[in-house]
Amino acid sequence: MKRLIISFSLSLSWLFLTTYLLVMPSDGKGGKLMRWIQTLGLEKYLKDLEADKIVHVGLFFVLVALWCWAVAELKISYLSKFLSFIIVAQTWFFYGIAMEFVQEYLQNGRSYDVKDMIADGIGCGLALLASLPFIRRKQTADPL
Repeated sequence: MKRLIISFSLSLSWLFLTTYLLVMPSDGKGGKLMRWIQTLGLEKYLKDLEADKIVHVGLFFVLVALWCWAVAELKISYLSKFLSFIIVAQTWFFYGIAMEFVQEYLQNGRSYDVKDMIADGIGCGLALLASLPFIRRKQTADPL
């Protein structure tokens, strides 16, 4: 029970952090990350690489992985956990798409970007694949 509470608490905390990061105002200059990259002299190497997409993959990977961990702690059948993992990944992918529309209409310096949606989907898919081996079969005789 304690692990269940911890897993859901971490999942909700990460959801709130992700939501804040996706809607916080942007100055259009890349913020602290870009200044840090410039300070290290890495700007010329990362010019073609959009760091924002890596952040999206990471945010959604952790989001889906934490929610899959929380679902794995539930006392439900193997099949139910498997289907729940898929639903978790789909739900947070659609959340990522919705947040892109929110960014478009919020007028906070952020903009709608299809590449961000793709990055969100990649993060969700990778987390789903990484989480599937952690579905534990029940030790008791439970057919489902």
